[in-house]
Amino acid sequence: MDRSCQGLDAVHTIVSRSVERRVISSIYEKKGSYDRSKKENPAHNNTIGTVSWHSLAQIAEACEKNGFFQVINHGVPVELTDRLKQVGRKFFDLTKDEKLVYAGKPVIGSEGYGSRMVLDDTEPKFWREFVELHTLPLSERHYNYWPQQPAEFRETVEKYTAALLDLAQRLLAVISESLGLKPSYLKEALGEPHQNIVFQCYPPCPEPGKTLGLPAHSDVVAITILMQEGDGLEVAAENDTWELVPNHPNAFVVNLADQIEIITNGRYKSANHRAIVNSDRTRRSYVTFYHPAKDQKIFPAPELVDEKVGPVYRELFYIEYLQALAAERGGKRLVQSFAIDNPLVS
Repeated sequence: MDRSCQGLDAVHTIVSRSVERRVISSIYEKKGSYDRSKKENPAHNNTIGTVSWHSLAQIAEACEKNGFFQVINHGVPVELTDRLKQVGRKFFDLTKDEKLVYAGKPVIGSEGYGSRMVLDDTEPKFWREFVELHTLPLSERHYNYWPQQPAEFRETVEKYTAALLDLAQRLLAVISESLGLKPSYLKEALGEPHQNIVFQCYPPCPEPGKTLGLPAHSDVVAITILMQEGDGLEVAAENDTWELVPNHPNAFVVNLADQIEIITNGRYKSANHRAIVNSDRTRRSYVTFYHPAKDQKIFPAPELVDEKVGPVYRELFYIEYLQALAAERGGKRLVQSFAIDNPLVS
């Protein structure tokens, strides 16, 4: 059963019924005449295809261009990915009240269920509902935010995220090798792995030109692995255009995030990307993030810094990056505010 948007003049805010429960705003509002589709060039044919595990040259080319590529033959069983999609669909098909039991605070780093749908008059805003869960380290698993419906949700997520941890670390190894570094370099540079997963649902929108599922952003973590059901992911390209990432069956979309751009001294990119919506079908995606501990020091690999190419980014603790994100520091991409020649950086 696909959920659909209701009347354009409806506005409602849902607040939890107890102090313990986290607060979530769920808004569906039409504010004006903004139309994104009239202000942008249409998305063009993409070049974000699949790469071979055995071709370091292909991996390096994709990472240098925009940090996006797709992998098949990744070793994650199809039966497991199908089960994750199934529990995701079942959860989003629950009633609003059933989902609000797991509501989370609308702040950075929060967990739980949230929903926000806005048609804005000046710029595209959010059009999605989601569940975000912390999975690693084990001490940060807060099962009170993990849905108990469907009954197989918890077991499926635990098995899936374990498989995605292994996949992320295998990817980090081949990406390290593509840079001429030892296979364990990026894993060691990132320290103790932290992981979270986000289930995202983008319901049909009556006026998709007035909003986005997610506005343009780059990921602040180290590496992101996405499984999508239906097209809707776009990556920033040249001349203010966007590339639509095709939905390849049984493939994972991999994108390098800001911490990898810093460690590779800007050689590998963390690109802006976004999610678009449509008027006739629901799209879902399942995103797993791999990131450092908050006290991990991040800095350019010495092997990638020389007299010709000096350090592009200063060293920092990951917590500094998260604090900058909370303060909305920086320009188009947060990572730019940590460049050595950026006046925002002391």
